[in-house]
Amino acid sequence: MTLARTTLREMLRERVFMVAVLIAIALLGLSFLLGALSFAEQRKILTDFGFLAIQISGLGISLFSGAYLLAKEIEKQTCLLILSRPVSRAQFIVGKLLGVLALNSLLMGSLTILLWILLGLWKEPQFLLSFLEIALSLWCESAVILCLVIFFSLVVRPVLALGAGFMVFLLGHWLGDLAFFAEKSREDLFVQAVKVLHWLTPNFYRMNWKSAYFLEKGIPAENILWMLAHMTGWALLAVLATNFFFRRKDIV
Repeated sequence: MTLARTTLREMLRERVFMVAVLIAIALLGLSFLLGALSFAEQRKILTDFGFLAIQISGLGISLFSGAYLLAKEIEKQTCLLILSRPVSRAQFIVGKLLGVLALNSLLMGSLTILLWILLGLWKEPQFLLSFLEIALSLWCESAVILCLVIFFSLVVRPVLALGAGFMVFLLGHWLGDLAFFAEKSREDLFVQAVKVLHWLTPNFYRMNWKSAYFLEKGIPAENILWMLAHMTGWALLAVLATNFFFRRKDIV
């Protein structure tokens, strides 16, 4: 926990944190202004842009912090000071990861509360559960991306790890469209390739709930359970792979 708190304090001083905050606030402000132009569509626009702002802020922190989290420690060899103490490499990774997750939780939680206030949902408590479920899905998405980017950063350079994480994010959201096009094309190779990608990539498209429709209609409980199981599995897999490679990496 000490390592996690130290990482959190370090991340709060990083410029990427302030940039993510400014972009998120700008999107929330824009959504509020656009919503004011049309009273009938105000909630829809504010909801869509608001959740988009939360998603972008979480994604930005995960990509940039994850890509340089271990690489910076290894390059400067500052991790040797910590590992020289009774701290294992697995504990080092988990501590660093928890620190960034705490930062993401702080930022996304603050923006979620702000969006909740802007939407005036304290007047309509029946939407609170679906609102929190959508926010949780965005947090889980950012957590999985963070775990994967940290793993990529041990295999390739930080810039490439950042790009790989962004591609996983895009591909995870495109899988549904790719499956549709594969079915329409009737090309066996295309169909099989998409099926393989479904196993090799987190299925983010099945969690695309950041809209006024799901806020008002709600999300089935089985979909929430699937999300928690799917995201937890991917996060654990990425952390185990990171630990495996980090234990075998020559830092000196």
